[in-house]
Amino acid sequence: GDQSIIHATTAGRIVDHVGFEVKNLEAFCKRLEARGITFTRAYTRKTVEMNDIATAMMVDPWGVSIELTEGLNAVK
Repeated sequence: GDQSIIHATTAGRIVDHVGFEVKNLEAFCKRLEARGITFTRAYTRKTVEMNDIATAMMVDPWGVSIELTEGLNAVK
């Protein structure tokens, strides 16, 4: 039998954005890129404009935006 799976996006329906705080985000992003992960927003270093938070973003196969941060946990 045909075991094909159809992936419908979740954008706008259920969960369409999640975030994770990651230590050593730049190195983590480099490891993901080495494994073929493409970022929709490449690693961005901590800047004053971003409250000293480093970020990167990717989208999973179902359309969920996954935002990775470093330093967000320190924002008061």
